[in-house]
Amino acid sequence: MVNNATIFSDVQTAWQSWNVQGFATQRECLLSVQRSMAEINSTLASVMAYHVQQATSLLAEPHLMQGPTGETNELYAAGRGVALVLVESNDAQASVAAIAQLTAALIAGNGVIVCSNNQNVDQLLKSAISKSKLPPQLVQFVGFDQTSAFIEFDVRVVAVVGSNETEWKVNHQLAQRESAIGLLVSETDLMSLPTSHDPNLVLRFITERTRTINITAVGGNATLLELGS
Repeated sequence: MVNNATIFSDVQTAWQSWNVQGFATQRECLLSVQRSMAEINSTLASVMAYHVQQATSLLAEPHLMQGPTGETNELYAAGRGVALVLVESNDAQASVAAIAQLTAALIAGNGVIVCSNNQNVDQLLKSAISKSKLPPQLVQFVGFDQTSAFIEFDVRVVAVVGSNETEWKVNHQLAQRESAIGLLVSETDLMSLPTSHDPNLVLRFITERTRTINITAVGGNATLLELGS
């Protein structure tokens, strides 16, 4: 039986390759999962399509920032690392929330470990992913009872689909651990699903980076320099 450390290592290795792929490649891989999902569950497929579309408008192109000395500054997004998606409930609303969190985490550039009590959504995802272009090992599935063990690894985002009590426990464990700060994304209102319907959900799973290119001369635009009086 594969142990937890191996599962985490496999996802982290897959993430390192996934994170350097261009957004267009990542988008096409996610859409291939969505097309496979559409053959077995149209509702969950529409959730995937929505978050891929929203991510496209937010992340597909870098944002140009002012270059006061003539340089080009670009703001772009990258994945944070390995994300956990915790699915405590097995009802239909929880399945929608789980798909929303998973899609946002992946299109943002992360690897994902799903810790789940929801066998229905697990089987649907496994089937859709197996027929898709998504890289092997990028998404792994374990039982919900493994949640606490995986939080102790270097996971960078934890997405909770469940109760307020579970949210509190996870947040407390994240605060107590000694590794990098992990972000918490929660969906505890399984009636209204405010987080799952958030058009900017993908932004909770990214890290921002900047790229500077000097397009004038070494040291910037020489016309902005003044020597003497």
